[in-house]
Amino acid sequence: MKSPSSVCAFASLRRANRAVGHLYDLVLAPTKLKATQYTILHAIAQAGEIAHCDLARQFAASEETFSRRLASARASGWVHMKVGKRYRRVYSLTEQGRSILELAMPYWERAQERMRRELGDLEWAMLGDFAERVTQSAIRAEQAPMRNGRPRTCA
Repeated sequence: MKSPSSVCAFASLRRANRAVGHLYDLVLAPTKLKATQYTILHAIAQAGEIAHCDLARQFAASEETFSRRLASARASGWVHMKVGKRYRRVYSLTEQGRSILELAMPYWERAQERMRRELGDLEWAMLGDFAERVTQSAIRAEQAPMRNGRPRTCA
């Protein structure tokens, strides 16, 4: 049994992320969408229109990461970009984007149901809150004033 100090948050969460992502990608395979693409299209659909920086912030990701993802979605014809106020890039779904999202939704719901069934109702209900707490903790830790040098050893 591992001691609490031997748990690595990064490795544990990355492993879970890979496993969950693989499941969702597998279930979405008939639509040719990846889970990451689905979540971005869904977020844009929910917003109607959303600025690039706001979309990146919503996913706690860098704007550079979303530049690549959105370039791919634009090339696929799923999203439209316009330049808004203060030269902000603003995205909305195209008709083709709405169609692929509608096609993928039942598959997404199937993946959700499979996860819910495996986790059980209690853990499923706790998952969203816990993930948000982990996200906010990581953001706060990133912004905390710290010395990134070699840790001091006790004498």
